Amino acid sequence: MPTQNSSIALVADIGGTNARFALSLNGQLQTDSVEVLACNDFENLDHAVNHYLTLQQIAVDHACMAFACPVSGQQIKMTNNHWAFDKSEMKESLRLQSFKVINDFTAQALALPALPENTLIKVGNGEAIEGATKLIIGPGTGLGVAALKKVGEHWLPLPGEGGHAAFSPISPMDHDILTILQQKLGYVSWESVLCGSGIELLFEAHNTLAGQTKQLKNHEITARALNGEATCKEALLHFCELLGRAASNAALTTGAQGGVYIAGGIIPRFPEFFAQSDFRKSFEVNDKMMNYLATIPTSLIVHDNPGLTGACEALGNPLIQ
Repeated sequence: MPTQNSSIALVADIGGTNARFALSLNGQLQTDSVEVLACNDFENLDHAVNHYLTLQQIAVDHACMAFACPVSGQQIKMTNNHWAFDKSEMKESLRLQSFKVINDFTAQALALPALPENTLIKVGNGEAIEGATKLIIGPGTGLGVAALKKVGEHWLPLPGEGGHAAFSPISPMDHDILTILQQKLGYVSWESVLCGSGIELLFEAHNTLAGQTKQLKNHEITARALNGEATCKEALLHFCELLGRAASNAALTTGAQGGVYIAGGIIPRFPEFFAQSDFRKSFEVNDKMMNYLATIPTSLIVHDNPGLTGACEALGNPLIQ
């Protein structure tokens, strides 16, 4: 017989490939309860949830789940797997009293105030202003961008589609790379160059400028860059520099004096290379706002489960419906 405890809730962070489930006790993530399930192993969300709760031998009344897809409507359809459901019907099927459905990057943003200092690697100088707006930007399969604004005692996430804003060249190399990418893509967004496939496009463009035609996968490019292979290293350094500019643009737009946080699955693979790159120098480049940008701290998130932590934060946040 599963146990029932009103202070325990279910949280989840669900992507295209894996679904991470865990329990929250009084709003705190219980790290020993984290389980990663393959989405393809289950017909739909409820099957995966019931499997997880059976493993934990527990029943829950409340849940908050983050999904890597649009969540504003009543119907949820995962972008990169077969799961699809109606929110109200799923709530009833799972016998929940409350069921919060949030975007995965909203969860990442909500996690920011709760992340321990030892899960952050600070890059460059700057000190956060207490209670000021925070910004999170994360290169992964795509490029997520979101802000977090303090409203009273709670944090309000400000999700957006900043990854699809137009790429902005500054240096002659940027302009050369943009010309090559425009011939291939037409419109070039930040996400075009700041994601896994973006590393590959940057590498191809740098090869074109060097009169070469080699093609590599993004993990091969990063591995060879770390070993000092010239064109791979040049492309990855450019990637870091461009991320600095994209983060700077977003920080200026949102007034992110509470800090800028780098998330996603790419940068944590090479934190030392990233810290020694021109990311921070690029972040501070501006004609009139250099001093303003210099005061904003930038940090790389190396937490194992920021999405689950954010889902825990959302449970008790009345601003998250």
